[in-house]
Amino acid sequence: MFQPLSEQKEATIYQYRLVRKIPFSTSFSRYYFGSGLVLALALIIADPWPAALSLVTGIILFPLLHAAIIRMALLRRKSLESTSRRWQWRKNWPLPGYMPVLPMELSVFQRLQLHTLWIGTCLVAALYPWLDATMLIGYLIIHLWLQAPLLYAVIRLHNEKRDGVLKLPFDEPYFSYYHR
Repeated sequence: MFQPLSEQKEATIYQYRLVRKIPFSTSFSRYYFGSGLVLALALIIADPWPAALSLVTGIILFPLLHAAIIRMALLRRKSLESTSRRWQWRKNWPLPGYMPVLPMELSVFQRLQLHTLWIGTCLVAALYPWLDATMLIGYLIIHLWLQAPLLYAVIRLHNEKRDGVLKLPFDEPYFSYYHR
């Protein structure tokens, strides 16, 4: 009777009850932007030109890299979540980037975020022979900074049942976790 969401063809979000809401408060947003600003300024003070170049290119390239990793992981899984209508680009802070529009299973979300974290970190490390230390650190800072709110949600939902449903409203900065 209780099947995972991916096995239920007629399941709706209304069949689930709200278990936890993870808001991104204004203090979280201030800390998030403040930490990013402090790290960027420290890097620019250490070595201005390579740091500025890495930060500007990283802000452009890493959301695209994250989207490519998510698309490849979803296509590999061959799930319903891999369709483009379920994922869209989001511009709202603190969660910019390629995000789910419709509710998705918590286990899929956790797996995708951990794939994105490790593959992105490995790709930055693979650039070690060709880039100097300042650019590598800049790329790593951008990568981890963009992943921080999502990893915060993954850590907060770590002890919840993995077959629950995670919903991310586009107009408000919080995650909602639902379960039967």
